[in-house]
Amino acid sequence: MFDCNAPVFAPLLLPSDEDALATCGPLQAAILSATTAVSDRLGSFRRIARQRAAKLIVDPRTAVFQFEGYMSMEDMRALPYSPGRTTLGTLWQPSRFSRSRRREVVQAVAALQIHLEADAVVAPYFLIPDPRHDWLEVAVDVARETRLQAGGRPVAANVCVDIDTILAEHARAAYGDAFGESNADLFLLTVVNLDEREASPDEVRAVLDLLARLSQTAPSMLLYAGRLGLSAIAAGAVGYAGGTLELEAHPRRYLREGFVNLRANAHYLPGAMVRLPVRLAAAVAECVPATDVAGAAPATRLVRRERARRALDAKAAEAHWLGSYVESEREAALAGRFEEAISLCREARAALGESDGERLARSDFHYLEVLGEIAGGDKAELLGDASL
Repeated sequence: MFDCNAPVFAPLLLPSDEDALATCGPLQAAILSATTAVSDRLGSFRRIARQRAAKLIVDPRTAVFQFEGYMSMEDMRALPYSPGRTTLGTLWQPSRFSRSRRREVVQAVAALQIHLEADAVVAPYFLIPDPRHDWLEVAVDVARETRLQAGGRPVAANVCVDIDTILAEHARAAYGDAFGESNADLFLLTVVNLDEREASPDEVRAVLDLLARLSQTAPSMLLYAGRLGLSAIAAGAVGYAGGTLELEAHPRRYLREGFVNLRANAHYLPGAMVRLPVRLAAAVAECVPATDVAGAAPATRLVRRERARRALDAKAAEAHWLGSYVESEREAALAGRFEEAISLCREARAALGESDGERLARSDFHYLEVLGEIAGGDKAELLGDASL
């Protein structure tokens, strides 16, 4: 379905992205939440997503049913496999997933994705607290069962884990071995509570190592990533998924409370490889023009759909650029690209100064230093209190 020789950026689409979708370049892949299927208001959004994406993946969002928050979310309760569809609902527990119950859930999950013309069927998935937890066995089992209900489509298994869980090497090995028995055609990796803007080198290495282990069995894609997605591609992933202007991290509250748009008033500067508040992005692009698209209007003059369109095109172009290198050369190319971006950020920081209203802090781009180190560049310096 995907090939590491042609890695992709797959946007995690929100309904607010509909206008941007109409004018952006063609998408190699896109990911849509299953909750869009239950809203009559989102029919045009579903159609344009299907038309614009060569490969469409539908996220069944099943992990939210492990948390109470879904009971207050009408769109989650309306999903055909929701435990709160007809009653107040209960929380999913491994002990309640008998063989017959697993088959019933898999059938409903697969049927909805097939109805939405998805190019792969994502198996029901769950946040797995620990590799020794019963949820791991259930997740692998339903992935196998999904094969029987997928109607010949490829099967994707979403490996949903917490960043703290995978820091230990033995835990990553256990996840890799277990999901290696799932018979999945594609792995989607969701690392909960990972924010790459604050991640340590060890956390990034843990994510890339787990991706490498999964990739030994089937192609793997990192979800909810920003520039870390490029690091994943350089390490052998077939692509990554992130938002246009948000959804580049997956805090646990997304499972408890649903998706929340926190940074809609943002602009992505492709030259500097950073996403900043609009006014700060415009100030950076004015003092260091190479940070933004050549000849582009200031970010402050762009409506959201235009900022989203530019971000979509820029991120797709980055994945295409990195894919133009053979696998053995990608890390070195990416290290150089990160160093160029860091230099631009440092230049902009110096030009804006410390006292200006629009101040670029080192913490705004420090994650590029961490990712550069992982790619073989200079060692990232620790942020001091003054930098924060």
